[in-house]
Amino acid sequence: MLLVDFVAFFIFPLVFWELGREVLGDYPAMILSTLPGIFYSIYRFKDTGGLNFTGIFVILNLTAGLMVDFLSGSALQLLWNNVFYSAALLFIYSASLAARKPLYLYFTLDLMAMRGYNRKTTKELLFEKKTYKIFQLIMLIYCANELIYIVCLSRWILKYGVEAYRLDIILDKSLNIMLSGASLAAFFFIYQAANEITPVKKIVIAKLRRKLVFLSSYWTFFYFECAYFYFSNHKR
Repeated sequence: MLLVDFVAFFIFPLVFWELGREVLGDYPAMILSTLPGIFYSIYRFKDTGGLNFTGIFVILNLTAGLMVDFLSGSALQLLWNNVFYSAALLFIYSASLAARKPLYLYFTLDLMAMRGYNRKTTKELLFEKKTYKIFQLIMLIYCANELIYIVCLSRWILKYGVEAYRLDIILDKSLNIMLSGASLAAFFFIYQAANEITPVKKIVIAKLRRKLVFLSSYWTFFYFECAYFYFSNHKR
């Protein structure tokens, strides 16, 4: 899944843009280059636990991104709309931080509830002072991520025009990887703290009782990959 993510959101868009724009034109090539990532996100929606907070956020973000792309009308306007959309996300992240309801906290809560942790008890733990500061820090990184994207892409559009799209793909994935790394590091720190206090339901484990040898390593990797998907696909 990590490999599919890398291909869908980086390799295919970059290659398709370079090869397809001469045949299809700049704007159609931009639109079509995003399709694998869109289909992959829809497919992965089932792993977000359905209509929890994160699932709703991912679907709304995906829908808004699609509308922005298809209503742009031209390649250059699509690039500028990416800047405006990133500015809107910066506002949302900042507002959640100012309201003391950091979105990353709810992403983490959904993932841990999916793992089997008691949602109410875990939520109380996450709002404790020590762990809450981590969520504030991660949301500041989210905001910095969007600000860097806005500044860099704006300058590149003014300098290179439509040619800035290849730089947009590279910048977006690079920031995405760094943001995911910081988010995952924070998540596993919080996960360890919660693991010592919060009871885990045995429903999921009971279903796989016959796979005892395989169970531990499978779920460790499975939730690592799910965490990566959670924290890497809220942006665009």
